[in-house]
This record gives sequence, structure tokens and C-alpha cells, in this order.
Amino acid sequence: MGVQRLARCLRRGRRGAGQAPCLLALVLLALPVASDQSPRVVPARIPTPHADTPDAELSGRQIYERVLANRFDAFLQKSRLISGDRGGNTQTTRFDMWFQDFRNSAADALEGELVSKTLIRYTHPFDLRYTAYLIVNNLDAPSDQFLYIASERRTKRINLRGEAVFGSDFSFEDVLPREIEDATYERLPDVDHDGAACFAIRATPRPNQRSEYSHFLVYIEKRRAVPLLTRYWDERGVEVKELRVEREWIEDHEGVWVPMRMTMKHLKHDSFTTFEVDEIEARARLDRDDFDLRRLESH
Repeated sequence: MGVQRLARCLRRGRRGAGQAPCLLALVLLALPVASDQSPRVVPARIPTPHADTPDAELSGRQIYERVLANRFDAFLQKSRLISGDRGGNTQTTRFDMWFQDFRNSAADALEGELVSKTLIRYTHPFDLRYTAYLIVNNLDAPSDQFLYIASERRTKRINLRGEAVFGSDFSFEDVLPREIEDATYERLPDVDHDGAACFAIRATPRPNQRSEYSHFLVYIEKRRAVPLLTRYWDERGVEVKELRVEREWIEDHEGVWVPMRMTMKHLKHDSFTTFEVDEIEARARLDRDDFDLRRLESH
């Protein structure tokens, strides 16, 4: 899919079988990259929220807080996206991603407005190479989102909310990071899923989120606080999608459990998009300059 077609898809929010998505990696903002540098001292595992509370007494919100706690403040990542349809057609896209959570940064604590920044740049296919995105998440304001179109050598402000991710089975709502305040959480009876004991949570987006979903159901592995299955219902109450994480693809990277592969399936279109992590570098040393708008245009 060429850059011009990519830009048209963004404006129209259209779907097309076999087209490649770009921001799916944001589903994994807990992610960290195996580096060739000298070995690091592996830190202790990140403290589990409400660790002293018995599992039976945890509320739905407390359980979901455990999920959100399983993430790094900063990381670099190389990933690929494989999109497929019912006809057996597939297409692969590769990209690099830089992520920094600034809330724990002393240098940014005084401002108190910036939450995180994410920079994503295509590396494959060739006609999308260097096309890039910058997403700035703010505390009490909508996020700022920018697209750099390499063929035109220009950057423009865009609005990703409510758009499909370039014909994939993910919407941008699926891939943009969630915060605990975005929804209400109801704990359901525990379940066994894929051979693992799981919490079951029904999350209902708050009205101010203007979500495309009426609710979603999440099965969360108790031991590692990783969602193994997420099922999505639209505003009409019809189940439309499901996101699956294979347990054997969850790895421990410096105290964080990282799903190295996950697949979103669209139940109506019988299509899928698989996200795979090729390399991850945990706790990368990043600063604001790495996310400057000019960085989008540097090849």
C-alpha cells in the first residue's frame, strides 16, 4: 500500500482486505528490546498493585490496575504486523517504535501535563519507508497526533480517534494507550482459559471517551496480570472482535511480562491482524529531544 493510498485511508477511515496497519504496537505499551550491549543488572520485579489483598477480595478496578502496572517507563522496539483475510492474502509491515512515560521523570514533574510520547516509523515495505507518527498523550487534554508523509516530506496534525487502522482489524481506540479512568470495571466470576486461572473483568467505557464499544470482556491471567483474551461488543450489543494472546509467547523482560505475539480477529469479516515483536530494549534512556517533531523528518 503506497503512501498516498495510506493518506487517503486515514482521511476516509476505510477498510480493505490485505492492507497493513501501522500503530498496532500501541496495544503493547507495556513493552520493552534485546540489546547487544553488555549485560544489565536485572531489577527486581515491578511491585504488584494491591499485593496484600487476597485475590478473592480484589475489585474489578484493582485487577485492571495490575494490568496497567505491567509496563516500562521507556523502551525501544522493532515489530512486524501481518494482516490476512478470508482469501488467504497476507501482507507484512515492519516498524520501529520509541516510547517514554514522562510521569515518573523528575525533569517533567513540574509541568504535570505531559503523560507520554510515542514515535513510530515504518521500515518496510519500501514505499512506506520513513512514514512516521508522533502521539503525545496529555493529562487533562486530548492527545496531540502527527503524521509525517515521507513522499511529501511534510508533517500534519491528525485525529486518530474513531478511525480504523488502515484496513486492519484494529481501530485506533484499540491501539492507543488506556488509562484506569477511561472506564468502569465489574469483576465477574473467575474462569479457566487456555489452561490458566484468570480473572474476568467487564469494562464499560465512560461516556466522555466516545468509545465505539458498549463494553469489552477481559480474561486476565492471575499469575502474570496479562490479558489473554479480550472480546469487544459494539454500540448495538453485537460482539465484533476478539484479541488473543498465546501464553507461550509471553516473556519476562527485566521484570515485565511481555506478549511477543497477539492476534486481533474481526468476527464479521473473518480477517485477522497479528502483531509480533522482533526486538525489544527495556528501560531505554530517552528524552524529549528524541520525540521532537523534527525527528519525524530525519531519515
